[in-house]
Amino acid sequence: IPYELFLLSLQVPEIIGTLRQASKSSARNNDITPFPTNFAKKFEVLFCGRVSVAHKKAPPALIDECIEKFSQLHSGAVGNGADGSFNTGTRPLFKKEPSFSSLHGLDENGLSPEISNANTTDPHTLSTKVQPSNLQENRTMLFTVGRSQIYLVSPDTKKVAIEKSFREISFCSQGIRHVDHFGFICRETVEGGNGHFVCYVFQCTDESLVDEIMLTLKQAFSVAALQQNAKTQSQQCDVCPMQQLHRLCERIEGQNPSKTKLELQRHMASLDNEEQAQIFENTMRACPKSDQEENELVMVSLRNLYEEKQKHHQHTVPGEAKQVPLGGLRARLHSSSSVPNFLKFQFLAPVQENDCPEPKKRAASVVGQSPLRSHRHSWRQQIFLRVSTPQKGTDSSGKKTKYFTSKSLCPLMFMPEEAAKKSKEELRELWRKAILQQILLLRMEKENQKLQASENNLLNKRLKLDYEEITPCLKDVTLVWEKMLGTPGRAKVKFDTETIHAAVAQGVPRQHRGEIWKFLSEQYLLRQTVPARPPSNPTPYKELLKQLTSQQHAILIDLGRTFPSHPYFQAQLGAGQLSLYNILKAYSLLDPEVGYCQGLSFIAGVLLLHMGEEDAFNMLKFLMYDVGIRKQYRPDMIILQIQMYQLSRLLHDYHRDLHGHFEQQEIGPSLYATPWFLTLFASHFPLGFVARVFDMLFLQGPEVIFKVALSLLGSHKPLILQHDSLESIVDFIKTTLPNLGLVQMEKTINQVCEMDVSKQLQAYEVEYHVLQDELQDTPPTLNQQQRAAQLERTNQSLRQQNLDLLEELQVCHARVCNLEGQVEVLAQSESRLKEQVSALEEEKQQLETTVTQLQNLLTSLGIHPTSLDGLTLLPPSDTQKASEGLDVRTADPEHPALPQGS
Repeated sequence: IPYELFLLSLQVPEIIGTLRQASKSSARNNDITPFPTNFAKKFEVLFCGRVSVAHKKAPPALIDECIEKFSQLHSGAVGNGADGSFNTGTRPLFKKEPSFSSLHGLDENGLSPEISNANTTDPHTLSTKVQPSNLQENRTMLFTVGRSQIYLVSPDTKKVAIEKSFREISFCSQGIRHVDHFGFICRETVEGGNGHFVCYVFQCTDESLVDEIMLTLKQAFSVAALQQNAKTQSQQCDVCPMQQLHRLCERIEGQNPSKTKLELQRHMASLDNEEQAQIFENTMRACPKSDQEENELVMVSLRNLYEEKQKHHQHTVPGEAKQVPLGGLRARLHSSSSVPNFLKFQFLAPVQENDCPEPKKRAASVVGQSPLRSHRHSWRQQIFLRVSTPQKGTDSSGKKTKYFTSKSLCPLMFMPEEAAKKSKEELRELWRKAILQQILLLRMEKENQKLQASENNLLNKRLKLDYEEITPCLKDVTLVWEKMLGTPGRAKVKFDTETIHAAVAQGVPRQHRGEIWKFLSEQYLLRQTVPARPPSNPTPYKELLKQLTSQQHAILIDLGRTFPSHPYFQAQLGAGQLSLYNILKAYSLLDPEVGYCQGLSFIAGVLLLHMGEEDAFNMLKFLMYDVGIRKQYRPDMIILQIQMYQLSRLLHDYHRDLHGHFEQQEIGPSLYATPWFLTLFASHFPLGFVARVFDMLFLQGPEVIFKVALSLLGSHKPLILQHDSLESIVDFIKTTLPNLGLVQMEKTINQVCEMDVSKQLQAYEVEYHVLQDELQDTPPTLNQQQRAAQLERTNQSLRQQNLDLLEELQVCHARVCNLEGQVEVLAQSESRLKEQVSALEEEKQQLETTVTQLQNLLTSLGIHPTSLDGLTLLPPSDTQKASEGLDVRTADPEHPALPQGS
């Protein structure tokens, strides 16, 4: 046990580090950053990776060099483990190059690593200098440029992966050789307070998209700078602390680092001792290597100090007794008029409003530890006293440790002197207890995450189904649906069509609607004798999400227009919009011919409200390919024109007065019915009605759209006929007609269940093609006689086609008769075989009767069947003779049969 404890104590730092990292990752996964509601422009990019760089400015070839390093890793410079992580071992990945001199280590996911010290000589750290993002994961991001920040939202995890304000970004660049790549450099801060520069690299679909992103960034930075300058000028007075910092920046503008350092020293002499000590401690803790770095650190501390003073500053401008608002003061040093060129503070780490609230107390406690600090000294005297006076960081041998380190400063300052040292056993027990408590805490966090995920799923499901049903589903009908859904192997079981039609007509339970749609799609496929043409791209859904789409602009624009009043889709780039984006993006990659067309977002949205993301994609693919609505979204839109003609002909046949009224006002069906067909009524009608239309669509196919449109127009015919102008009629159809009452909606669905227009639709489609051919073949200048001759020839051609079809029908009828004759012959043969079988069965019964009689005869002669086992069987000839003699003796009663031995 002591040896195990010793080994455990050696592994304690590594274990604690792993636990802390896991805890941070868990907290980061749970933290869902709210997305801003103001305007933002969005682009889809592929996250390639991130690299730590040495400076805020980068050489022009930085992006290209990063991509080459990523390619080296992906192409086999290191082994790729089974989990997709890179196994580097201890072998260096590449040699250091002068043009790319400072690359630091990254973590395993490429998103938020704990950067180690840049001066480390650990070979394992050196071997992981560049690491791209994991190819096995979904690396697509929505690059969102807001008014003052940049967000990278992951459509896969539905969370904000990266969030950077404009003040944190110091450099943006596009690849030279890889023109479809770009990246930006920003400053990040680690736990010890040290900052480092990180370059994020992204890929786009083409060069034009990169150019658009770079132009958008330039415009956003310019607008933000102008707004900040105007805001800063209106919120400052002559004695503001920030104005003092502004004047200091003007004095050091353009000076070399040594002169800048002297000017900063003169300025710090005007501060009190406590403020000087605080700035000195912050500077020495970072261990600057040059005057330039020391000047930058001093300016950071001065900025923090003056911003803190600005919070409590009262303006002295006459007529203004109101305290200045504090929002935006942190970014005032962005303007070129208030910051020297060599100290642009975009690269500086962000300063939080409530970050590190105890530096002043810490400085005061340090001052209070030495009696010599009770007097007021200049900051130079304090440096002298700090060097000449023995400190707690000095051991008995005279060797001095670094007094200001990020890890040892806090424990030394707050550890009581009288605290007794603990024994090794006590320390080991404390470590063991801490580890167990941390493990227990992580387990509890995982359980809380599961519970939270389950609660979120229930909340999302309740949020999705937030609409009013028009046909309440009774309990008995619900039981019927549950019985059909629970049938084992239902995907291969063909249910009775009438039963399914009756169940759909009586209602579909809202909580089971998504599963019922999948069930209806399975039955639809089982009823089809000729399968539809499958997609040419068999890529799975998860793999499609890892690719970039060229249709991103159209999809992103329509996200906010799809069900804008529904709570599931209201949040900008919320879970609903991101799931919808994934479905539309995947389909645009699956079907390049159609890509994305306006209207598909509403269909995908309805499906997404009733099922999961991948199931909704599969149902969209079913509707497009198997049901056949894909044809109306083709670029030429010919099928949509045919549908408009079919609807117009249905109106002419069923509601001739309404059709005449439309013709009188020159209102074609494309003016009001196009969104009905492209969105399946989802863009204008209530969701409860749309859900019932989808019920019928999965059951009967695309002809449901015509029946619903015909029923709606026919039921509102009296109201439509009252309007006498084109504008009023179209406005009534688009605005008033969708606001149906529940009774009218249910009546419409009942009419749809009873109507059958399939034959008319087929005839109208043929009619459309014939008319189209006539218009194409007919010359533009024809007199009446020529026109009549043309029609006569067309009529003769149609008659000939009818005759040909009649001949084919007769041939088919003869084949059917022949097959029926064969069936009769087979039936007769079957009857003869049955007769033979019955005769053989009768013969078998007779033989069984004969055997029974023989057994009885043997019994009467005193020969038991059991005694025959010991007798020697005679040959067949002898047996026949014996049986004949037995028959003769038996037939003569006067000569009874004698035993065989007499």
